Amino acid sequence: MRKLLTILLILIFTGLMSACFTVDRLPGVYKINVPQGNALTQEVIDQLRPGMDKRQVKFLLGTPLISDPFHKGRWDYFYDMKIAGEQETRERLTVFFEEEKLVSLKGNFKPSNEFKPMTINTEVVDVPKREVKEKGLFERALHAIGIEYDEKF
Repeated sequence: MRKLLTILLILIFTGLMSACFTVDRLPGVYKINVPQGNALTQEVIDQLRPGMDKRQVKFLLGTPLISDPFHKGRWDYFYDMKIAGEQETRERLTVFFEEEKLVSLKGNFKPSNEFKPMTINTEVVDVPKREVKEKGLFERALHAIGIEYDEKF
């Protein structure tokens, strides 16, 4: 009886432990996509040019994940994307500055020789003029005693 109980406990323990390791492989278990870092694309890297200042680089790439206080002229950008728990993309880019100007890049991306300026979607929208309502008796009375009421909307 004691031997049977020991074997039964070992089987239950083994079954529970194996279930912990295979839960993520079961169909129907939802896994979220996890992007981390700055989204780096070849189109954005192609817009970088030597001589750009730090403000321009930050506008294109975003705030660097690592800004080393001991190496003021170096910014590190990382991008990691896990889709449904599997490693999908891992990108790294290091930007080097000298005298506050972009000098070189190092990482998974290489800038192309063709300059592609950034395109901004500009759309003109006509805003109708605001109709001014006539002041009522109460508003005129407040105005007469020196109290102004400005309607914001």
